[in-house]
Amino acid sequence: MKHRWHYFPYEEGRLMLFLVFILWNQLLPVLACPKDCFCAPHSGNVQCASKNFLWIPEDIPADTIELNLNENSFRNTDISRRNFTKLTGLQNLFLSNCGIETITVDTFIDLNHLEWLDLSKNKIQFIADFTFRNLVLKHLFLNDNIGVQFSLGAFAGLTTQGLYLNNCGLERLPVDLFNPLKGSLKTIWIHKNNIESFNPKWKYFFMSLAHVQLGGNAFHCNCDIKWLYSYFQSTKNDLFAEGDQPQCASPAHLKGKTFEQLSEADFRCQLPTFENLDAVFDAKMGKLTCHARGDPAPTLHWISPDGTTETYYPSDLDKQNKENMGILVITSLKLEKKDAFKCVASNPAGNVTFALNIAWPDLRPVTPKTTISNNVIRDKTTPNPRRRGFNKNNNNFAGDDSGVYKWTDAKSESSKLTPSDNTMRYEKKDNDEHHFTIIDIVGAVVGTFVLTLLLCITAFHYYHKKREIGNMREEDHHYSVPEEINNKRSPPDVFIMNEPDDNRIKMINHNNSTEYPT
Repeated sequence: MKHRWHYFPYEEGRLMLFLVFILWNQLLPVLACPKDCFCAPHSGNVQCASKNFLWIPEDIPADTIELNLNENSFRNTDISRRNFTKLTGLQNLFLSNCGIETITVDTFIDLNHLEWLDLSKNKIQFIADFTFRNLVLKHLFLNDNIGVQFSLGAFAGLTTQGLYLNNCGLERLPVDLFNPLKGSLKTIWIHKNNIESFNPKWKYFFMSLAHVQLGGNAFHCNCDIKWLYSYFQSTKNDLFAEGDQPQCASPAHLKGKTFEQLSEADFRCQLPTFENLDAVFDAKMGKLTCHARGDPAPTLHWISPDGTTETYYPSDLDKQNKENMGILVITSLKLEKKDAFKCVASNPAGNVTFALNIAWPDLRPVTPKTTISNNVIRDKTTPNPRRRGFNKNNNNFAGDDSGVYKWTDAKSESSKLTPSDNTMRYEKKDNDEHHFTIIDIVGAVVGTFVLTLLLCITAFHYYHKKREIGNMREEDHHYSVPEEINNKRSPPDVFIMNEPDDNRIKMINHNNSTEYPT
């Protein structure tokens, strides 16, 4: 009995420890779950979506299998390796619509068991080489990252079965970007982008896939993608099944039509035509310009007479405008005879050639001719002297701000004037100058005024002196001739003018007699 008394407490203690262990295992996931997140017991599932997190929580349990952080606007827009380094058992990671802009290289390198990675609806602008190195995924979602750009080695070191690039605003996508995924990739979705054309090399890439979606792109339906139309028609029930059909965005007469509504005859190209050809030369260099238009934009080739060729490929802007321009610079001075330069414009519709027979023009300087005008020898290339007027605003001669002038004798210019020329010419010279100061101008004005005054006084004095002498002569004449004699000698038709300044005798004959009195 005594033995039993000691046995029961021992069994009860073991039972209590067992119950505490079970309870601890039940409470541990709850205690380790980040604040505001939901962690289902024994599931390894941590749900932290739409919790207004400003950064990735650091207290995520190490044994988490699925982590959902969707719809959180992180203040730190960069994610790096330290955010996930302890989550080595993670299989599903959801980071959609978190404001992520940059993914550091090797951010996920420690997640050896990761299968699903969703980075959709972020603001990722560039994905560098080896960003997803060592990942073996089932699905990689990069949808709705508008304007994202990829380095050519962005998927180097990655293995994935599905890649999703929907609605990313992609305009061009090189097929070489997906070379690292050959052998593993089975599904690719690239619908709702702005891609106009696919290179024929894509056909061999598509042949290795099980499902492709290309609908919603801005295809330019010409002969460049006729191969895609033919391949779509042959595999539409297999490779392109369950997706939107590809359709045309241009040219205008095919806009909005799906591949099902078209035939191969609709996929045509336009032969290049030349818009402009120019040849411009100076003494040392020549420039030949060739401008052509076609659909698609043509590639241009300038072929020189010696057989050398320069090629000009259209840029992205040229492709949009369906045109191209090639400029050939010539520096050889040996084009003494007419040599043929050829501009060749080519696109899938064919080639057109334009030949130019060019000889280097004679650009030697011509000796200027001279002319003689008014005894002045002047070069025709030398402009006539400019007439200079007086400017009342600044008291200088208009056309010159310096106010410095020189007057020179034209005879001194023996090379320009004949010896008999005695004219004066007005010139402005920099090496022989005369400056008029304010004192010179005031002195000239005062001197002119004084001289004018003196001339007026002299003239006035001379006038009065002459008048006095005239009056004296008149008085002497009046008293030297008696009045009766004067009256006797003066005929009735003769009048003597008594004005002092008139010494003439005016005779008036009223009877038209031709006899004059004695």
